[in-house]
Amino acid sequence: MSAWPWRDSSPRSMPGRSGGKVSATLGTIIGRYMTEEFPALRHSTQTTNKSLIDLHIKPKWQDVRLADVTAIAVKQWMEKLPFGAASKVRARNMVSKLLDLAMLWEYIPVNRNPMELVRVKGSTKRLKQITIITPAQFKALVNSLPEPYNLMVLVSGCLGLRVSETLGLKWEDFNFDEGTLSIGQVFTHGQVQNTAKTDASGGEIPVHPKLCTILLERKSKQTHDHSWVFASVKTGSPYSDATILSRYLKPAAAKLGIKGLGWHTLRHSYKSWMATAKISPAQMKDLMRHSDIETTMNVYGKTLTPEMRAANLLVAGQIL
Repeated sequence: MSAWPWRDSSPRSMPGRSGGKVSATLGTIIGRYMTEEFPALRHSTQTTNKSLIDLHIKPKWQDVRLADVTAIAVKQWMEKLPFGAASKVRARNMVSKLLDLAMLWEYIPVNRNPMELVRVKGSTKRLKQITIITPAQFKALVNSLPEPYNLMVLVSGCLGLRVSETLGLKWEDFNFDEGTLSIGQVFTHGQVQNTAKTDASGGEIPVHPKLCTILLERKSKQTHDHSWVFASVKTGSPYSDATILSRYLKPAAAKLGIKGLGWHTLRHSYKSWMATAKISPAQMKDLMRHSDIETTMNVYGKTLTPEMRAANLLVAGQIL
């Protein structure tokens, strides 16, 4: 008998399954995935997954029976893919997702997914070193940038926001009377996504009083009616993060002797500044708005807003 229950294509091995389902290919599952699962994904995820499927998965696996999508076959295929470990992991995970759906849709019996056996060499190592900057370097960076890019960086650093969240900020997301912010949407890959990255990402976070004052001052000087905090005067829509990074942030960082700076440097640095301020793991989790940080951190429970505000004051106070 085969190691995997669905390897035997005879009807006896799959009670209640029709012959059509027994002989289904991975292309069958891809078709249903694109129709039923794909539309609900974020735009950035759609772009990545579609490229992966169209360029690599479909050419190899489109006509292969589900019974023949084995761990060893996928491992040998991945070893020949012309990209790095991280991309190979995404390819493996995509095949794994498709097999999970095949089980859900009853094309194959529910069993251990064979992709759990496939390992990618080097995938557990971070290939690119994370750049962390000090509060002093952050202040110097902000001071060296022209408007409004200096304020974009200041907001990202004071609140630990992802760049998609910073660019997607609207004035209505702020409650300046209460000193809070709720992320209502993000701007990524040139499109607005009307949901936060995760449920936790949309949680309410405190805003330092000094930052509130700075933002209100910017709002009072706006000469347009766009709802975006950082709207392009020319287009009325948010700016391009890649353009800002290449034209302004990287050149400014280079002059300051900061190597490897990217937008996510600000978020990584925010976490580092919290550690310096001795913020508790639970408060770090909430301020970073992580939904699935290490399980050991989750036992602390969710912190209360007053505690989060006190923690943010310690962090933002280092750079404001």
